[in-house]
Amino acid sequence: MQIEQLDLETRSKIYSYTKKVLRKYQKGIITGKLTADKFADNILSNGSINDILDERTLSGEDFKTSYIDYIQTLIHIQNENLSNSKKRKNKTMPNKPTITQKIQLKKLLESTGYSLSIPFEYLTEADVDNIMKYLGTGFIDLGNERIFNYVNKSKLN
Repeated sequence: MQIEQLDLETRSKIYSYTKKVLRKYQKGIITGKLTADKFADNILSNGSINDILDERTLSGEDFKTSYIDYIQTLIHIQNENLSNSKKRKNKTMPNKPTITQKIQLKKLLESTGYSLSIPFEYLTEADVDNIMKYLGTGFIDLGNERIFNYVNKSKLN
């Protein structure tokens, strides 16, 4: 089984765990001493990820290959974010969503029975696009699993 085939809740847990470990070894990743292959081998061999996935899934070669690709995607995103933050002379804020995007998201949330779990002010333009994609298709691009935690099904009164 590949990581893309897992349900979004499981992918979100894998994302959170992997990002936590990536941050811990950020210096090795930046210098290139820690590659995605080594990183995946360490995570899969230390047993901590067994709380999220069963042993059968973890032992599959196709999962390991897709997990290495996934880690490579997260490393690329992390390095790109670090590079962009270093390039900024002025600490500018990420692009905020337009009024049109806010209205579209609000309507989509209402029509699908979802609500935001964080205040609207903290969302970027990219976050709004990803949330709308998730609510419209039920799919989240690899590396954007944090979006899953930004929305939740509204409770009926």
